[in-house]
Amino acid sequence: MPTLLNVTLNTSTNPWTVNIDQSGKANHVPRSSSAQTITWQLTGNAAKGSFVSLKDAHPGFEWGDVSPPSGIFSDTKISTDGNQLTMNDLNENAVAVGEWIYLLRVNFDGTVYSSIVAKLQGTNTNPSIKNN
Repeated sequence: MPTLLNVTLNTSTNPWTVNIDQSGKANHVPRSSSAQTITWQLTGNAAKGSFVSLKDAHPGFEWGDVSPPSGIFSDTKISTDGNQLTMNDLNENAVAVGEWIYLLRVNFDGTVYSSIVAKLQGTNTNPSIKNN
């Protein structure tokens, strides 16, 4: 089952920050024997932006302090127009169960903004992928 996470800019912060809508547990990925696609879509006030392409395996994306074990997540890919970021999640066994915090970067009108990663675990500002 594909997972869609809508991404906007939080203009109430200074500087602006990238906001990932995780309401309704949109960031939870159920167990499956097949890889599942996670898609981040720039919407609303961020729709005309683009994910930042970096020269590494995860363009526009960075794991937080703890990276998941290898083999669970694929490299990320940015769409041609830059407004979608996708990754596959192979949540097929107990090794894949966990919650991983990440950071997204978006270029909007020539300025790069990123999501907030709070140092305190359990805050609702941390964007994460949770494999159940």
